[in-house]
Amino acid sequence: MNKYFKKAEEIIESIIKETTQTKPGGLPFLFFGEIPSVHSLFIKIGRNFEKWFKYIVEDCGMVLLPDGVIKNVIGNKSKDIDLLFMDTLQKIVYYRELKSNLELDTEKLPATYEKIKKVTEYLSKEYPEYKIDSSLMTWAVYEENDLPKKYNSKIKKCNKNGVSVSYPVDLFNLLDVSFSRDEYYDFFKKLGQKIQSL
Repeated sequence: MNKYFKKAEEIIESIIKETTQTKPGGLPFLFFGEIPSVHSLFIKIGRNFEKWFKYIVEDCGMVLLPDGVIKNVIGNKSKDIDLLFMDTLQKIVYYRELKSNLELDTEKLPATYEKIKKVTEYLSKEYPEYKIDSSLMTWAVYEENDLPKKYNSKIKKCNKNGVSVSYPVDLFNLLDVSFSRDEYYDFFKKLGQKIQSL
């Protein structure tokens, strides 16, 4: 567990160094002076924590596959693939579209599940010998029961369109990582204290 926290700390510290500072002309600067912009900070955390999940996946013996912006996924269009790894023994390729926030508006939600379906089709062609296991993984909660009821309709809409929604607990179970609900939330609270102290 300590190595996972250390890796997360490294990611947070690198984000803080590159995060935009608040400037005169807005309320955050008026109230708090020059501090890391919270909006900018959370966007960068959302993007950069893919590295943390990749670290855990690789540490558990899975094979990381090329991800990031992949060319010609849908015709001539490129797509940004978040987390892609392979279980060579079970012959399964896992694709996770990582979302730190399920507050997807009426346009973004269909775009997200359509992207997952298209990337899954692409992976089926790229890895014909493997089963493709894809889902939208939301990681701001540990498990589905922690989500407010307002998200139920979004999850049902994904499921209705052939895309499952998964959570960190599902990934940890898949990888056989011992990371309990309390540990997960305590872990991120400590990271939050680290952010506040920088």
